[in-house]
Amino acid sequence: MKTLKYTRTQAKCLIPLLEGITSELADRRARIQVLEGMVASLAQSAHIHGEDLRMRRYELHHERLELRRVGTELEGIGCTIALTEPFEIFIPGEEESFGWRPGDSFLRRSSLEPFAA
Repeated sequence: MKTLKYTRTQAKCLIPLLEGITSELADRRARIQVLEGMVASLAQSAHIHGEDLRMRRYELHHERLELRRVGTELEGIGCTIALTEPFEIFIPGEEESFGWRPGDSFLRRSSLEPFAA
């Protein structure tokens, strides 16, 4: 697969799409955390809450699959999550690479090579 590289103008045009992707990432991560807590609680009394436990495990599995799908969507446009604090999206550039953080309306120059999570 050919590596995508963006000009600054092209990368800036990705911001609305990146906002949607990172919003979905945050929502799914939060839902996964809640479901993991529910599964842990229900597992202690599985003999009583077996059906609820099974349903929550299914929901958790589904959310994890959807989280992977969102990651694949991000990779499909050539971007990755840079493991920084706060986290940012790494956008490969033609002459320079860029970083974008959720909520920003601008791009940062990125000298970091991403670590794909």
